[in-house]
Amino acid sequence: MRLNRNELRKIQYDFNSFSNRLLQADFQDYTDVLGKFLNFINNTPIIFDYISDCGHCDWNLEDEVKQVQCSYGSKIFSTGDTEEEEVRNVYAVLQYISDKSIKVHYGIGVSYSSSNDSQDKIKGFNERFVMVLIRHIERYLTKVGIDMGLDDKITYNVTVQNGQSIIATDNASVTATNTVRSDASELAKLIADVRALSGNLSPEEQEIVSDSLEVIEAEASSDKPKKGMLRTAIAMLKNIKDVTEFGEAVIVLSEFVCRLIK
Repeated sequence: MRLNRNELRKIQYDFNSFSNRLLQADFQDYTDVLGKFLNFINNTPIIFDYISDCGHCDWNLEDEVKQVQCSYGSKIFSTGDTEEEEVRNVYAVLQYISDKSIKVHYGIGVSYSSSNDSQDKIKGFNERFVMVLIRHIERYLTKVGIDMGLDDKITYNVTVQNGQSIIATDNASVTATNTVRSDASELAKLIADVRALSGNLSPEEQEIVSDSLEVIEAEASSDKPKKGMLRTAIAMLKNIKDVTEFGEAVIVLSEFVCRLIK
């Protein structure tokens, strides 16, 4: 699909809106809101292609859902061991629930909350199951944005292969090299420092740190590092407001990376 950074931002905004609406839905409206959430995913190629590339769920969905429904709270859905399994399995279960108009706050919800309150059951199901899919999609879209760099006007061809986005400008092809450009040992030390000091951050911030450091590691070791990607990764790290040793380590790392992109 052809996509520029502004269009990606709009997709991310819409995805966050549909996700938040689902996470906050009243238990009586949940199935209807879930259907709207899935319709958005199914009609947004960059997201649907990512899910499709993760493979086909080979579960007997009718049997799986009935087992959870009839377990009296003793069984939950096993999402899988890999990112691809989690994406395809959670998506398939949600699509089945929507297609069959299943009321989650009845049998299924009992397995995700010990509370007798229907809204608590929905909350538990969202937090322990639905959020698995939402987080994977958020991470994927964020990585696509990082790969695009900072230019809002360039249009990219975005495809998905083995769960990864392949991005090229217009008809250009994507190549990779293993040439080491920077002082690898110094960079590795600085990255390790930032990663080690991120332990006290929130889970969301730790995920941003991990994604950003992966980009820096990949681009800094490239023969032709993408300056836009490095700038974006550093900007994301700096956006985490922290005045402790973590913040200081980010500054040192950013100064090192800035020397690479001059």
